[in-house]
Amino acid sequence: MLVALCVVLTASAYGYIRWQFGRVEKIPFTCDVLRNCGDDDPGLPMNVLLVGSDSRTDIADAEAEQFGSTGDVSGQRSDTMIVVHVDPASERAAMLSIPRDLLVPIAGSPDTSPRRINEAFTKGPDVLIATIRQSLGIEIDHYAQVDFNGFRGVVDALGGVELYFAAPARDRQTGLNVTEIGCRELDGDEALAYVRSREYQSLEDGRWRTDPTADIGRIERQQGFIRVVLRTASRQGRNPLTLNSLISTAVNNVVLDSAFSTKDIRRLAGRFRSLEPDAVEILSLPTVPAGARLRLKQPDASAVIDRFSGRSAAPGAAPPEVVPGSVRVLVLNGSGTKGQAAAAAADLRAANFGVAGTGNADAVGGTPTVIGFAPGQDAKAELLQGYIDGGADVRRDRSLTGGDLVLTTGTSFKGILPPPGGAPAAAAAPPATAAPAAPPAEPADPQTPSC
Repeated sequence: MLVALCVVLTASAYGYIRWQFGRVEKIPFTCDVLRNCGDDDPGLPMNVLLVGSDSRTDIADAEAEQFGSTGDVSGQRSDTMIVVHVDPASERAAMLSIPRDLLVPIAGSPDTSPRRINEAFTKGPDVLIATIRQSLGIEIDHYAQVDFNGFRGVVDALGGVELYFAAPARDRQTGLNVTEIGCRELDGDEALAYVRSREYQSLEDGRWRTDPTADIGRIERQQGFIRVVLRTASRQGRNPLTLNSLISTAVNNVVLDSAFSTKDIRRLAGRFRSLEPDAVEILSLPTVPAGARLRLKQPDASAVIDRFSGRSAAPGAAPPEVVPGSVRVLVLNGSGTKGQAAAAAADLRAANFGVAGTGNADAVGGTPTVIGFAPGQDAKAELLQGYIDGGADVRRDRSLTGGDLVLTTGTSFKGILPPPGGAPAAAAAPPATAAPAAPPAEPADPQTPSC
């Protein structure tokens, strides 16, 4: 959420930013924690580790039942871990989500057995940074941390965030309760219930279906929400009242490393401000289940990590091939076959695609399977098309926002093909037997829901 703040902070007077920035809580790190002791070169790529903390310290008594109190959950854990990368040379920006259930050795621990990376954060942000460097090979230049109230404050300062739901949704643990299909404006509390959901259920074919992916599903929902916040902030951030509210939220709820300067803020903000929100690449770390935890999926994970560690092309630069890990798909059941959307979503995840959600299409019984895509996302649509058993039409839809694809299954849908030749999904090209057709300029019958 710091990124959304950065987008709008640059719209204010630099002197005002400097005055407010001095009030932000700072964490001093020893020189060996951050790359080059936090003294970064403005011409080189910069990685910022953004952590969302689930500390209950500032939660009011009336909210303890929904979010828990310090008596229920002492200390703090990481709800979100994102590496934000900006590269001035390529003029690109990207984000990499790290699951908190990922199994890695904890830096500095005498016990070298893999444990949840979230345990590193409980020992301190310096241990988390060292663990990311040791286990993933990604250097961190700066650190930012935001808590519950900071997240809610950003959403409320923007006047709420409008999100599309393909199906009614609920989570009895967080209090999420969406009863109707379509666009819904979420306030800070509702947004928090959505992005924190690990017991997410959607109503499909009259039955409540639980998302079986836990942390991965939560990350996918968070990524979609980040895009919506970026778009909303880019539209509303120049309103003086909104801007002042956002700055106040940042001052009171964000913690930064002591080497993070106002110049760094302006550099990060300038890069994101100059980009269309949908052009910011948002990636997930490829993983496979390891019991109730996760481990890296190789060699897929290395291919993604190398793009953030500097060992290959910058993460925002156009790769030789679009990879499934950079594609998020909303799956709608358009055939009427019970459970088809949920089954297709599971197979897409197995092929390393991200899933934005499942639901039922407005019109049921259509023959062709349709992939709707936003302008500029045709390469992603063509990649997905190669994985559709039974074939699929690709249709550009200018009303689609968020950079996601919408897969509407038809009666011709037979399932999701595995990666060709058994190759890793993250490096796979579309199967030769399903060569993509050139998409029409506009669909005759738009299939894509949007807000």
